Amino acid sequence: MLQHESISFKVYELLKQEIVSNQLEPGARLIVSNISKRFGVSGIPVREALFRLEAEKLIILEHNKGFRVAEKPDAQDIYKWQQARLLIEPAIADIVLENITASEIAYLRQLNIDMRTHEYGPHYEQYVYFINLNAEFHKQIVMASRNELIIEMYNTLNYGPQVGRFHENRGVPDLQLLCNEHDEIIDAIEARNADIYREKTTEHIILGFDRQISFGSAG
Repeated sequence: MLQHESISFKVYELLKQEIVSNQLEPGARLIVSNISKRFGVSGIPVREALFRLEAEKLIILEHNKGFRVAEKPDAQDIYKWQQARLLIEPAIADIVLENITASEIAYLRQLNIDMRTHEYGPHYEQYVYFINLNAEFHKQIVMASRNELIIEMYNTLNYGPQVGRFHENRGVPDLQLLCNEHDEIIDAIEARNADIYREKTTEHIILGFDRQISFGSAG
């Protein structure tokens, strides 16, 4: 029998897939009793799954109305997210290069290899691996700062799940470009070159914004 946490996570994953793939459209109401009946589980793991999705900004909790699916982010939303990233990721160059270990650098390289060599498709279950690994790549760099306040600030952005909504029906068409940019960032870290790290990280975030907007305009 599944543990309680496993049930909650499964419900979370199923609902997340339905949101990202537009099976649950923006504005759709999410009623706990209906979801419980549909998945054959109690209300507790459903509520836990919904609160987790709310933390990822995929759904909204409205007073006296309950949960509903959030609108897909527009260009301005993505721009604000990228602005916030630009204030954090390039700025922590010195402390990241001071603290990051050889094993952490090796882990970044392996993440990028895994990203580059995995086979992707146009639907959620075929590209979610990329979304998770890409988020892990950037999170690991921030964690190397060893600064809990910076890490907490970065985690509050938590916009990766929203970005996944731009990949539906498109997959990861920019994969090689993105992984090449990651390689340049890793090379700068390994060389302990803060100026190049800042330059390549800034370029990567800005180019990523351009690609996301291109995704949005394509669909």
